[in-house]
Amino acid sequence: MEWFHSTEREQTERTKGGLASSVEIRSAFAAQRDYLYWIALLITGDGALADLAVVNASALSANYSSVFRDWLIGWATYATVRAAVREVRDQISASASRYVDSSSEHCDDDVLSDDQIMSLRNVDPRDILAALDPLARSALVLRGIQHASIGDCALLLDVPRRIIGAAYGQALRWNSERTDADGVPHEDRVDSRL
Repeated sequence: MEWFHSTEREQTERTKGGLASSVEIRSAFAAQRDYLYWIALLITGDGALADLAVVNASALSANYSSVFRDWLIGWATYATVRAAVREVRDQISASASRYVDSSSEHCDDDVLSDDQIMSLRNVDPRDILAALDPLARSALVLRGIQHASIGDCALLLDVPRRIIGAAYGQALRWNSERTDADGVPHEDRVDSRL
């Protein structure tokens, strides 16, 4: 009989004026699990921590029943990113010292295009983890993939904007070298969307 009651609860929750039910939130995480895990893995560098970040983000999101359906996937991604950053905050802070004397060589509007993101999804995450430190990976995910501003990245990662810019520049250089070496076609390397 539990299946009947859970279906009944789902119908009751679904009638809350366009709001996502906890069942819909869980199903969104289930449907997006691979993508959310991939983002968390790039930030944490550890499969177990990436799993933990997705689980924690799912639990956090389930507590917010007022999430509108249209925002659900964006919220799931944001919650996963925040949970992943929380898991490796010390490593991110430690890697920031590498960029103290670096200068940022990119424009604030340099983000990855959809094609570049798809190309990056085809790269073995271990190659990304080996090539980039935790701060550069986090900047790549936040700025390049999620299109957060440099200022928002700085706030979330608790690192100065200049250092975020330098770390993101490093990630862009690595991605450019990777695509050049692999012969992957790319359009001017960046997209100016915000």
